[in-house]
Amino acid sequence: MSSELDARRHATLDALGALATVDVDRHVGRLHGWQVEGAEIRLTTELTGVATFTERLRITAPDGTVLEPDPTDPAVAGALDVLALAAAVSYLKATLPRHIELAGRPVGPAGVTMLRALLTDGLAELALRAGLGPLDDAFTITGAEPDRPPAPEARRPPGSLVTVGGGKDSALTLALAARHEQDPLAVAVNPRAPMERTAAWAGVGLVRIDRRLDRRLLELNAAGAINGHVPITAIVTAASLVAAATLGRGTVLVSNERSADAATREVDGWRVNHQYSKTSAFERLLDEALDEAGATTRVVSLLRPLSELAIARGVAREQGLVAQVTSCNAAFAMDGPGDGWCGRCDKCRFVQLALAPFMDRARLVVDLGFDALGDATQVAGFAAMLDPATKPFECIGTVDEVRLALDLLAARDDWRDAAAVRALGDAHAEGLDGRLAAALALDPVTGPPAPYDAWLTGIAADGEAR
Repeated sequence: MSSELDARRHATLDALGALATVDVDRHVGRLHGWQVEGAEIRLTTELTGVATFTERLRITAPDGTVLEPDPTDPAVAGALDVLALAAAVSYLKATLPRHIELAGRPVGPAGVTMLRALLTDGLAELALRAGLGPLDDAFTITGAEPDRPPAPEARRPPGSLVTVGGGKDSALTLALAARHEQDPLAVAVNPRAPMERTAAWAGVGLVRIDRRLDRRLLELNAAGAINGHVPITAIVTAASLVAAATLGRGTVLVSNERSADAATREVDGWRVNHQYSKTSAFERLLDEALDEAGATTRVVSLLRPLSELAIARGVAREQGLVAQVTSCNAAFAMDGPGDGWCGRCDKCRFVQLALAPFMDRARLVVDLGFDALGDATQVAGFAAMLDPATKPFECIGTVDEVRLALDLLAARDDWRDAAAVRALGDAHAEGLDGRLAAALALDPVTGPPAPYDAWLTGIAADGEAR
């Protein structure tokens, strides 16, 4: 445990006016679990001496019916158990308490392992940016049931929910689900316009999850609480699992790709991954926690065997889809517009770069509404993606994928004069065809289970970049 972390804990409690009642050694993060009252789900987390937070969620079916989760249904209760653990991280990060106590429903070893991973690897980016060092030994977790017996195996019900975030990856998964499944539904947490557009484009109903953070957390952030990136994908996925269980559906389809397993930065052997809760490693921990809790709904990462470039090719092949999506995170900030691209952030730059080898330039610029590759003031932003030491903390592809895309564009008549391509691409780079083939190939090890594996056949089919 670093001295920097303890100093920050002390300074944070001081800034929040808590040192009069509790010091670092006696300060506890306490998870009180969940309650369901009618249609409202309540998740309660306490930071002793600071505040008790209650987060509230509500699920609405596509026809506008507000759903009432049945807390006596083991499938629903198990999904809620996992959600309560994942959502608590948003509040625990405010003080990073040394001691964490599980005071709600029983939690077994798999649940504890998942929670610890979210607090360490899931908050690694926050810790790096704050200068706190690795959090591996930063927490003690008490109150678990060490010998919690596994829940009896239950049949997984049919049907799926597809998580949509408004961006290209989840839009591709939804397009495949609409093509291959009889009655898929999309699901979104606090849906914005791009999520609505994606579902409408696919002709699929949208399940809405209204998630309301406790406003007290925002007040504490303004007062000096520790703040930064949280493993939001874990929270969205867990909330979607509750919605699926409430609807009697057995699978939540997510769109985590193989590039998510690559660390964003590596600092003296410390692997820091902005996308940790999208990794296959976390997905295994989530699956084990769901098993232990008795949940019958499972998560399937449909796009796991695909690279970002393979996904981009799949999106480009879907008629009219690029014009419907928005992957820019600025649009989805709490005070963001919830629609459109800013055209100047790392996410906007990467999405255009990934799609460009597979689309006509004029068509892509019209569909996106910007041309970052052609903007000389953004060349440095693209260059940062080529250096492991400066790769942005964003949901973007690997350094090798960025380099390959730029080299591919340098060999294209319509792209070679774009400012970033002219500065950074190499049309004569060695092994360009082989590199592209490798990037577009399915990873044979990480494919989704049947029947979902067959959905990817068309994605993997040979085809020339357009």
